[in-house]
Amino acid sequence: MFEGHDTTAASMNWALHLIGSHPEVQKAVQAELWEVGRESIKMLVNDLKKLRYLECVIKESLRIFPSVPLFAHSICKTCHISRWQQFVTLPNTVPKGVNAVIIPYALHRDPRYFPEPEKFRPERFLPEKSKGRHPYAYIPFSAGPRNCIGQRFAMMEEKVFLAMILHHFDVEVCQSREELRPLGELILCSKKGIWIKLQNNSHPH
Repeated sequence: MFEGHDTTAASMNWALHLIGSHPEVQKAVQAELWEVGRESIKMLVNDLKKLRYLECVIKESLRIFPSVPLFAHSICKTCHISRWQQFVTLPNTVPKGVNAVIIPYALHRDPRYFPEPEKFRPERFLPEKSKGRHPYAYIPFSAGPRNCIGQRFAMMEEKVFLAMILHHFDVEVCQSREELRPLGELILCSKKGIWIKLQNNSHPH
């Protein structure tokens, strides 16, 4: 239950902060929402697959602020890996029984795959920009046979929530990104909370 709800709520909080901090992204999301759901918000929810830019925004939010900042796996059989000495020196052979800690918060900031990694750029996840990227360079839902079985539902849930908010409101942030002070506990949260303002927008729905 924790993994299914608290993580998604945290992700939506970070996404709203990032969207509110980047007016050009917010306008692009809203333009897509009004185009897809011009007739009614009900039509919008039925056409979630068409919200491609909003999906890129969610993915980029999860890249910068993954809901689960680290997780661990126990190596079930001896494996061989290549040495990578940019950040840490690893042996060529990792024996069975070793506990491996994976930190998506750091992994998602590898400049080889995400140039200027601290920049919020949803277009990184457009199909033409993602082509050729290593499949394990981005793992907000873990990866491999033990990845999150609810990731499709989580993405759908976030799309619905953010679409409902941004279809009717403009988001204004109350804190700078530096003030948020991310804490890697069970989930990634802000030490001071995430505060935003919502204002009715004047666009026709």
